[in-house]
Amino acid sequence: MLQRTVDRVDPEGKFGFIIGPNGEEYFFHMSALEGPEFGDLGPGTTVEFDVGTDSGDSPDEHLRAVDIKLAPDAVIAVDNQPLPQEKIGDPPDEAEPVD
Repeated sequence: MLQRTVDRVDPEGKFGFIIGPNGEEYFFHMSALEGPEFGDLGPGTTVEFDVGTDSGDSPDEHLRAVDIKLAPDAVIAVDNQPLPQEKIGDPPDEAEPVD
């Protein structure tokens, strides 16, 4: 499981993106959430997730984040709004496995 922060969300489309440790983007859909409501996620929200193994609809699609949970120290967003800078901790330096 990786721990990273949400980069952006599309409330109308019910999807968003998480930026990986090397700048790669992980796509997620609200159906991949395991616990949090979609509105709880906004830019800066820390989440834990697994990388999906499905190939997607086309070869140029983003990596997929699945089994998304709020990280233990996560600050919940309100209606997908970005978290204020003072509520965001330093992002993890590396995507280390979470026990």
